[in-house]
Amino acid sequence: MLSRKVVTRSGRGFRGYFPSKKLNRSVQFESLLERDAIRLFDNSNEVVSFREQPTIIYYYVDAIQKRYHPDFEVILKGDTVIHVEIKPSRRLATTELSTKFRAINHRYKHRPEHFVILTEVELRAARNQDFYQLINNNNVKGLS
Repeated sequence: MLSRKVVTRSGRGFRGYFPSKKLNRSVQFESLLERDAIRLFDNSNEVVSFREQPTIIYYYVDAIQKRYHPDFEVILKGDTVIHVEIKPSRRLATTELSTKFRAINHRYKHRPEHFVILTEVELRAARNQDFYQLINNNNVKGLS
């Protein structure tokens, strides 16, 4: 079950459904970058399954509790679970998002899942790679 509905009537941007062969269902996405990530997961030999908007993660910024919905949960062979956030690189440069993802990353140090942020830079480079190779090349801790 999704923690948040992705495709709605309102909202900006490009939203839609990707027909996943691996999952045998349509996967919701809310940007072209997310669609490209789904394609990467779907074609990766190391990815057993994945799902969109899998859960809610609670984190703190300035002693205020906030909620975060990872874009995807990816399960690899060997049962390694990775929560993936997809963001354009230009948005990561903002102070607000930098603070947010630092706090979220700190929260994941106390969770069993790994956390990785992918931008268009990594997704473009991944066209000739498997998802597992991509995250290993980006130094996701605990994956070797």
